[in-house]
This record gives sequence, C-alpha cells and structure tokens, in this order.
Amino acid sequence: VKRYTLSWANRRFDNINFGEWYSYKYDRRHDISVVLSHKFSKNLDMGFTWVYGTGNAISFPQATYSSLNDEQWGASTHEYFGKKNSSRMNPYHRMDLVANFHKEKKRGTRTVSVGLYNAYNRKNPYFVYLGYNNGRKTARQISLFPVIPSITYNFKF
Repeated sequence: VKRYTLSWANRRFDNINFGEWYSYKYDRRHDISVVLSHKFSKNLDMGFTWVYGTGNAISFPQATYSSLNDEQWGASTHEYFGKKNSSRMNPYHRMDLVANFHKEKKRGTRTVSVGLYNAYNRKNPYFVYLGYNNGRKTARQISLFPVIPSITYNFKF
C-alpha cells in the first residue's frame, strides 16, 4: 500500500501578517506512507512501514539588528521575524518493522510479535526553540521517541 497526499493548510487574518495568506502551523505539504507486508508461511509474516511528512511551519527571526534607545542613549537589540510561519522544522520520517510468529495450539492460536518503532532512530522534531550556544542564539530541536523495541503476546481462543 502506498499513499501520497499533497495539501496546503493556509490562514488569513486582517491583523496577522499584514492581511496576507500564510502557512498554518500544521501545514504538511507532502505526506507519504508506504506499507508492505508479506506472509512467508502459515507461521511467519512480516511488516514494514515508512512514513514521511514535511516539517511544520514555524516563525523564527530572519535577522537581528541594533538601534539606539532614545531614553538611555544605549543600544537595544531587535529581531525581525519576516512573514508569519516562513520557516519549517525538519521533515518527519521513520521506519517501523514487525515480525509475527504464529503457532496453532490445542485450544487456539498463539502469536508473538517482535517489532521496532523508528528502526533507524531518527531524531524527529517535536518542537524547536531558540537557545544560546557559546553566546550565539541558535535553534534547538526537541525530539521524542527514539527507536522503541516491542514484544507482544496474543492468544486467540
């Protein structure tokens, strides 16, 4: 099974972004899913899933500049953000794997599943914030859910 979606999620308000259209936070331009499964025998089947999605739209400063502060005759720093949500987080993608081992028993069927979520341990962005690194402002990414192994036991009777 393959699925591809091309979509836009835009917003427009008179008092935001000078009344111009902008990408909504959850605008996901490209969304791809590939799911493969194969039954090797009555006792073994395996599955593979790969998903990809364009990163969420976010607003980050495009430039920093200094100006004189009239009250104190000192400099103050300002950030220029440009258009609303004009930046993107890194894209999201991961691969999941599962192997299912089936065994017919006297009173039902036993299935043991062994799987990996995010098999190649992709550090997918959950959110991004501005922080400091050696005195310089930099974008920092927070990620959740590294590779997660799983084992499941089912018995159908």
